[in-house]
Amino acid sequence: MACFNKDTFIECLPISVYNDLVNALNKDSAWMTLANHVAEWLEYPGALWIQSLKDIKHPHESSGQKLLSELNIKMCTVEILCTLLNECNLLNVLSILSHSEPLNIIVHPTEELETNILKISFGQHLRLCCMAVGMPPPNYIWYHGDAQLQNCTSNQLDIIITSASQSGEYRCKVLQIKHDGTLISTLISKAVTVQVGPIPVKIEKQPQALIEIKAGDSYTISCEANGYPKPHYQWFHENTKLEGETSNTLHIQNFSSIYEGKYYCYIYNDISEVYTEKTHVMMDHPRLKAVAKIALIIANGEYEHHGTLPTARNDAAHIANLLKEIDFEVICLMNLTITQMKKVIQLFSEALVTGVYGLFYFAGHGFKIQESYMLATDSPETYLRKDAICESELLTAFLKNDPKLLIIILDMCQTLPPKEFNPDIYRELPTVNEYKSNKNLRNLIQAYSTSSYRPSYEKVNSKYGLYVTHLSKYITKNITVTKIFEDVGKSFDSSFKGKERNQIPMFASSVTKPFRLTDAIYKKNLSDSISYLNKIISFSTQTLNITFKQVNMSTRIIISLFMEPYLNLIKIKVLDLQNVEINFLNYKPAKRNNLYQDQDRKECWIHNPQINEGPLIISITRNGTPIDATLLHIKDYIPPLLKIMNC
Repeated sequence: MACFNKDTFIECLPISVYNDLVNALNKDSAWMTLANHVAEWLEYPGALWIQSLKDIKHPHESSGQKLLSELNIKMCTVEILCTLLNECNLLNVLSILSHSEPLNIIVHPTEELETNILKISFGQHLRLCCMAVGMPPPNYIWYHGDAQLQNCTSNQLDIIITSASQSGEYRCKVLQIKHDGTLISTLISKAVTVQVGPIPVKIEKQPQALIEIKAGDSYTISCEANGYPKPHYQWFHENTKLEGETSNTLHIQNFSSIYEGKYYCYIYNDISEVYTEKTHVMMDHPRLKAVAKIALIIANGEYEHHGTLPTARNDAAHIANLLKEIDFEVICLMNLTITQMKKVIQLFSEALVTGVYGLFYFAGHGFKIQESYMLATDSPETYLRKDAICESELLTAFLKNDPKLLIIILDMCQTLPPKEFNPDIYRELPTVNEYKSNKNLRNLIQAYSTSSYRPSYEKVNSKYGLYVTHLSKYITKNITVTKIFEDVGKSFDSSFKGKERNQIPMFASSVTKPFRLTDAIYKKNLSDSISYLNKIISFSTQTLNITFKQVNMSTRIIISLFMEPYLNLIKIKVLDLQNVEINFLNYKPAKRNNLYQDQDRKECWIHNPQINEGPLIISITRNGTPIDATLLHIKDYIPPLLKIMNC
């Protein structure tokens, strides 16, 4: 009920009350709520009126004051203003004009629940209600025990139970506050006691995956878990229970080799149990260094007699670029014949000398019959083992000069050739390749995208194959080489379902030292074999001038790689020439088309330039009529490796 005569006009209110109204309307833009309601009531164009109230021209004006002035012009009385404020639910402003009414809680949280003890399970909502009346209107603050709940200031409480620590008493404090901030009265609701039901153990923080410790140092492994009742912990070392280690943190003092191995924690309560992931603890040996780090990457995706592999090209390029990031010199080639593969393997093997880290990656078609075989792009439809390159042939070449570390990665199927299409391969006597090291080298890793007699998949509409999707996560990490391939296997196992689980990556290792692909390189003179390799794979984009003598026209061409990082796909682009068409031709027809061109862009690209087939012909025509041509001796501008590989 209003404390002023209901017929009193706004302009007749005491100045202090008028100012209180202005201040209350300006607070939290309450004036806008009232103005919109009045505009609707009077059928005003609301947006224009609101904008006029926002337009303040004098420093002592305010939107709330302008609104009251407008209402005063319209002969607004106290009764009308109270009605408008009540309809807008602006009760704090209304309390300035109304008689005080004592605060009273009319609904306690316990009354709606009909109990003062509430049992609730993990993950459920806790919903409580408290209703109070009074003028000024009530304000609500919810408490859990003595702690105020943040952002819980309505008469409804709604929270999700996520922890056993949320059990206890919940109550609501109801406040009555005047418009000027003066506290008038406070009431406390009846409390509801919440009992949280059993919560299964859930690991919130796994222990670290790898710890490397120097001899004599100390270290800790820790994990965190939630649950109700409170979880218990028990640590294990290589499946051996560690007596007394029953906290969430394991401390090891004065580390020595006897503490190496894998650690994990068994966590349990009355209703559930879980195991953490394992932490691999190993001795931190002095970091190793390489004389050089080199890689040979081959992607065979476009076969003459077998299906195309869309992701092979992307897979190989991705691995090559990642290896470059960690300072590998990379030879990356695509779509090689068996002759080309044998030549480049031989060239690469000559650089795998003592002290060198070597890595070979192959993406393409393959099969397994006793051992693994890689198919070249010209492999016949009905192939024999002699038409492919076997893994022992690789090892025979790569191990002869005793590299410090050798990693071979075969990203291909390991399935048997089908007998109905390839019966002769089962009657063929295989060639035996003997491989050994003069120094009894033991640092070899052989990794496979899938295990024996299983397929290797490409994902539909995916940029990369399944294996590279996971290998690329770890290959540049500062972890041991064996850990890289262990983590790839774990990543596979946790990611794939259905048919894809038929692809099971595996690796074999004779590594006895903590090699990393990120190991540093000695800063000293390179061996002749490494210097030679760097020389034959060197390439930089070049710009040349060429002349068409008959028509007296000169232009520039750019010679570059068509697709990084592949060395055997060369692009030639003609610049500057206008109003003519450009055509590119081989001087002699290639055995298999290797020249592709885009006349609109005035460029071509050559796959595996055949040095013995002569120069490239660049001809120009106008309106379909040839007018001149010139020769480009491409062999002078391509990586020297291609001259050797294709001669």
